[in-house]
Amino acid sequence: MRKKISFTLIELLVVIAIIAILAAILLPALQSARERGRSASCINQVKQITMALQSYADANDGWGPVPEATEFTRWPALLYLSGDMTDLKTYICPSATAYAHADYVLKASGKSKESLLTASGKTYFNYVHYTVNRYFIASSDTTELRKMNKASAPSQKILAADSCGDPANPTNYDAISITTRRGLSSGFFSTYESSLKYLSPFMVQRHSLGANVAWLDGHVSWEKYAWQRYQVYPNSKKYNWDPLENRPDK
Repeated sequence: MRKKISFTLIELLVVIAIIAILAAILLPALQSARERGRSASCINQVKQITMALQSYADANDGWGPVPEATEFTRWPALLYLSGDMTDLKTYICPSATAYAHADYVLKASGKSKESLLTASGKTYFNYVHYTVNRYFIASSDTTELRKMNKASAPSQKILAADSCGDPANPTNYDAISITTRRGLSSGFFSTYESSLKYLSPFMVQRHSLGANVAWLDGHVSWEKYAWQRYQVYPNSKKYNWDPLENRPDK
């Protein structure tokens, strides 16, 4: 007769402990792998937005989507209405699907062009997860607009990037829950404000402490500590934003 094999309580506890240890070791790696996948999808979406912006500018003598000089310019609405951006899901970052109003932009689907051009119609595009260098879109401040096809060193000029608006400003972003964060499409503030730490929307670092950034020449890159590097440090800030600004060291 076969001898019946059984575990003692201690052996069972040892097995459970080993499984728990392995899970603790592997879980961060799995989470990191998932985030790399989300970041890769986001990079693809930023590339699509970049191509849409370039296509729009090509059809409008180099000007980006500038519907009116108001604080509530909705560049993603103009890209959608022009046919340069056809998939509204492109405006939703895979790492920001838990943000407040994350899928609000999808409500614009099927709406008429006339309704989406109204003040209320543009609000469907309030909470997209990317935004554009404000030198290329209309705004309520005194920023002088720039043409997208007129730039010094376009490979080093920011066009668009991952972004997040109020109430997730740099002073409290890490302290608030992800469901409290939200997108904001009105465009990065120009680089003249004195209180730089309160700039919002800003280049949110939701991809492993980095943001995906589109450059004016069309390439997209992951930039670690992007907000600190490109919106805070004065030596690089204005050069990377203003298309007509030359390098400060040349």
